[in-house]
Amino acid sequence: MANHDWMYTGFASKSDEWIRGVEHFINEAFDPAVAKGSKQMPCPYNDCKNSKRKLPREMWKDIHKNEFMPNYTRWTLHGERDRMAVEDVRARLEDFDEDAGVADMMVDINKTCDNEGSVEEDPEETAKAFYLMMDSAQKPLHENTIMSQLDGIGRLLALKSQLSLSQDGFDLLLKVLGTMLL
Repeated sequence: MANHDWMYTGFASKSDEWIRGVEHFINEAFDPAVAKGSKQMPCPYNDCKNSKRKLPREMWKDIHKNEFMPNYTRWTLHGERDRMAVEDVRARLEDFDEDAGVADMMVDINKTCDNEGSVEEDPEETAKAFYLMMDSAQKPLHENTIMSQLDGIGRLLALKSQLSLSQDGFDLLLKVLGTMLL
């Protein structure tokens, strides 16, 4: 995973690294493969927090004047959503579990999964459900968004919690959203 510490360490001085980093960020964000034809992308400056869409020049001005929103070190809405975070996971495992062997266990699991000649069995029902959930984490909600199905569900549940919606109120909200998306 790319190191994006420059986003926060170079803002005050507007260092050369920070300016090059912002230019790289904007180029990545508006890359045709990421923007998918859109002229505007979510703006990650501190006040917008990816909730407002801006043109590249507007985004540059906002970031230059107001800096990036806190903790946006994985550019999930700007081209890094599909990238595996193997290095990040490995680092967290090693930080959390220095000598207990979880990192080694993960290596062993990967070796086992890559074994040729092994007999493949159908997974249990609980494993099938887990694989289906993991698959939905990669599938976009619909063709006009980069939000995954799992992320959509998570955001709706977070909204339910933040607004203290009752289960009946949440069910009604989902019914309305469902009819709008058909």
